[in-house]
Amino acid sequence: MNDASKILGYEQATINLLKRIKCFIFDLDGTVYLGNKLLDGSIDFFKILEKNNIKFKFYTNNSSRNARVYIKKIKDMGYNLKDDMLLISNQVIIDHIKKNFPDKSVFVLGNEYLKRDFKDSNINLVEDNADIVVAGFDTSLAYENVSKACEFIRKGAIFLGVNPDFNCPVEDGFIPDCGSICAMITASTGVKPEFFGKPSNYTLKYILEDTGLVESDIAFVGDRLYTDIAIGQKNNAVTILVLTGETKEEDLQTSDVKPTLIFDSLDELKNVFNKIYLNL
Repeated sequence: MNDASKILGYEQATINLLKRIKCFIFDLDGTVYLGNKLLDGSIDFFKILEKNNIKFKFYTNNSSRNARVYIKKIKDMGYNLKDDMLLISNQVIIDHIKKNFPDKSVFVLGNEYLKRDFKDSNINLVEDNADIVVAGFDTSLAYENVSKACEFIRKGAIFLGVNPDFNCPVEDGFIPDCGSICAMITASTGVKPEFFGKPSNYTLKYILEDTGLVESDIAFVGDRLYTDIAIGQKNNAVTILVLTGETKEEDLQTSDVKPTLIFDSLDELKNVFNKIYLNL
C-alpha cells in the first residue's frame, strides 16, 4: 500500500481530509516505536508537522510506566518533546477518581510508576479495605496482590481498569496487558471493570479538554482497532490505522471497527504530508 490514492480511491480526497486536521494524537507502542526500536519515519514526520505549525500530542494506554518515563524515552530516541505533549491513561483515571470519588480509598494493582502517579495526586492508597480497586498494566504482577484485588471486589469495591488492551506489542511479539489482567480478575469475581484508556469516552473528553478542540479537528493515529481506532467511532474524529503494530490488514475483514484511513506506517504518512506541502 505505497500509493496513498488506494485509501479513499483517489488521492485528492485523502489530501483534503488530512489538510483539515488541527491536531494529531499519536499512540506510542506499535505506532512510534516497538519496544526500544524507533519505527522509520516517526521523528521526520513530527518535524514536518512542527515546521507547518500543525499541533500534535502523544497518548498511550500503557499504564506500566508514567508520563515522565515516556517523555524521557522519546527524548532518548531523538525527539525533544515538551512535557505537555505526553498524555497517558493514568491521568484520565486519576482525574475521574479525584472528581467523583475524592474521599474513597484505592487499592492499585500496578507498577510503582502507576502508584507514584496516584500518590502524587494525593489519592488515598491502601492495602486493606479498599473502596476502589484499580488494575493497571502490572508487569510485576504478584499472585498475592491479585488475590487481594479479588477479595476487595467480592466485598463490594468498585472495579476500574486503567486501559483495556489485551496485549502490548514489543519487538519480538506481544506480552499480556491490562485487559488480560482484568479478564483474570473478572473470571474469578464475575465483576467486569469500567475502563478509562482509549477508546473510552473518558479519554476522548480528556483529550478534547486538553486541546481545546472539537472531535472533527482531531485525528487519532495508532495500530489497534479496538482502542486507537474505536475511539473515533460514533463521533466526528478522524482515525488513522498504521500497520506497524498489532493490527494486520486481514484483521479489517472481520472487524466492525473501521479506520478513516490506513497507512503502512508513519513513514508512509510522512511521505503524503511531504506531497501536501510541496504542492501548496
